[in-house]
Amino acid sequence: MSQDSPLVSCLLIASNDYARVARSVHCYQLQNWQHKELVIVEHGTEDITPLLEGLPSDEIRHIRYNKTDDVSLASKLNMALDHANGSFAALWGESDWHHPERIPFQVEKLMDGADLCRFEGTLLHLDHPGFVHHPYLHFPSGGYFENVMFRSKPGIRFPESKKEVFRNFVSLWDDEKVKTIDVQYSWLIVRDLEGETGSKSYKRFLKGFRDNTKDLALLTWLKLRGRNTVTHQRFKLSTDARSSFYLYLKESQKLGLIDSLSDG
Repeated sequence: MSQDSPLVSCLLIASNDYARVARSVHCYQLQNWQHKELVIVEHGTEDITPLLEGLPSDEIRHIRYNKTDDVSLASKLNMALDHANGSFAALWGESDWHHPERIPFQVEKLMDGADLCRFEGTLLHLDHPGFVHHPYLHFPSGGYFENVMFRSKPGIRFPESKKEVFRNFVSLWDDEKVKTIDVQYSWLIVRDLEGETGSKSYKRFLKGFRDNTKDLALLTWLKLRGRNTVTHQRFKLSTDARSSFYLYLKESQKLGLIDSLSDG
């Protein structure tokens, strides 16, 4: 494999959410990177093989495990690593939509000398009538850990832990070799949430754009003046971010993943 075009292994841990697996596979297919493979680890409750029929057989690594077994997230990720052939590996979150330029963007950072590349944030979207057209820039404390790309190295494993599996994995790497992608490029990943008013996901969404003193103060100011929440500065997107979001919305709606738009 050419050093200028390394093989990237996309590691997808699939649940029984057929539509989201379909979207993940679709995002993989649309990546503007030729040398890639998709490594899927899933428990096989629902047959996902029809989703893979349009992919070259040499690009697919499909691993099933017994759902009755107590298999941790770290173990699933390590299964994927065991079957990955790429010089680089990318975590391919099922709850996320991946922009076609995601792989090229992260590969560029690794080719510049980094060993691991992560995002400072993402676009966060809630499938709710009041917010369905209004994602915002979400940059959690410490950065976003679930869509890293890293160099494949002997002995690299995801540490067994019940919480913070991705954060703990990133902590294993030399800080000087970790590249964090600035929040202005959050549009390369869209994370979707769904939930009715008052639900856990709804509360999580609302919390995310008021998680620091400045943003909370602005939200309070808007409410005192009767302004709509979506006029908050975190909802103001760049042209690239807005274009990315509408592509995500179009593809997700087509797969029946946006209930708030199901009637048109």
